[in-house]
Amino acid sequence: MQIALFDSWNGKFSNDIRQHWEELGHKVVVNPRWEDLNQVDINFFYQADNALIKATREVNLPGRIYAQCVDIEVWAGQAAAVDWNKVSGVIFMAEHIKEMVNQQTHVSCPQVVIKPGVNTDKFTLREKPDFSKPIRKIAYVVGDRRIWDVKRLDIVFQLLRDLLDSTNLIWQLHIRGTYSSHEQYNAYCRHLQKDLRLDDFVVWHENRVEDMNIWLEDKDYFILPSTKEAFSYATAETMSKGIKPIIGNWQSAKETWGKFVCETYGQMLAELTKGVYEPEKYRQYVVEHYDQKRYLNDLDNFILKGGELR
Repeated sequence: MQIALFDSWNGKFSNDIRQHWEELGHKVVVNPRWEDLNQVDINFFYQADNALIKATREVNLPGRIYAQCVDIEVWAGQAAAVDWNKVSGVIFMAEHIKEMVNQQTHVSCPQVVIKPGVNTDKFTLREKPDFSKPIRKIAYVVGDRRIWDVKRLDIVFQLLRDLLDSTNLIWQLHIRGTYSSHEQYNAYCRHLQKDLRLDDFVVWHENRVEDMNIWLEDKDYFILPSTKEAFSYATAETMSKGIKPIIGNWQSAKETWGKFVCETYGQMLAELTKGVYEPEKYRQYVVEHYDQKRYLNDLDNFILKGGELR
C-alpha cells in the first residue's frame, strides 16, 4: 500500500508512525508535492490544518483521506474549514477536542478518539534523586520549542521565586525552548525574570535537544501549568524517565493525567516541596495508559483496515 503522510511539524511526532508503516511493508512518502500524488492509496494528515483544508477544497487527491485533529488547529478554527465530506475518517487526540470540532462544524465521516502512545523504551528509568544535596532542578519543556502564553511561563517564574524564598535550597529552572513571536508575553516574562531576581536560577536551552533521555537525566521535576493541551508529549516523556510531574489543571487534564494534576497554585508549590517521589509509578502510568503499541494498532485498524477499531 502507498501512503502519503502529511505533517506540518515535519515528522516531530509522526516519525514513529512512518517507521511502523514501513516495517509493515507499506511505502510511505512524507509531505509530498500535490503534483506527485498519482498512485496513493491513503492520505493521512497528522493535523487538520491548512494542508487538509486545501486537500479537501482545492486538490483532487487520489486515495482515501484520513485526518487527526490534534489541538491548536482546532482552537484556531482550521478544522471547521475542512470539507469533511471528502474525508474517510477523523481521529481525535482527546474527547474535548472531538466535542469542540463537532460544535464548530458538521463532521460527516466516521469519528474516533485514539489516545496517543509513547515509546517508553527510549527513556531509561532514573532512580529517585539524591535529595541530600541542596540543589533542585526543574525541567520546563515546550514541545515546539516556542514558548507562548498558554504554557504559562510566568506562573513558573513566580513558583521559582516562592521556592527560593520559602526553602533553604537552590532551585534551578531549565527551560528547553525559546521565546516565540508573542512579543507582549515575551516582554512580560523577561520583566518577571529580571524583577523577581531569577537570572542566576534560570538556564535556557534554546538549541535542539537530540536525546531527551540524556537531557532529562539530572532533572528532578517537570512542570507544565498550561491552560490548554490535548495530551502533552513532554509530560509523557518526563514521566517515562521517572521524573515527578507538576501538571496544571487545563481542560481534560484530569482525564489524561489523573491524580498527577494540581488544581491550584498552592498545590503545585506543595508538590515541589513535599517528600513523596515515586519514579516507578510515574513511568508505569504512561505504560498503562499511553502504550505506543496500542496506539499504532488503533491507527492501523482505523486507517489501514477500513475505519474500524478492533
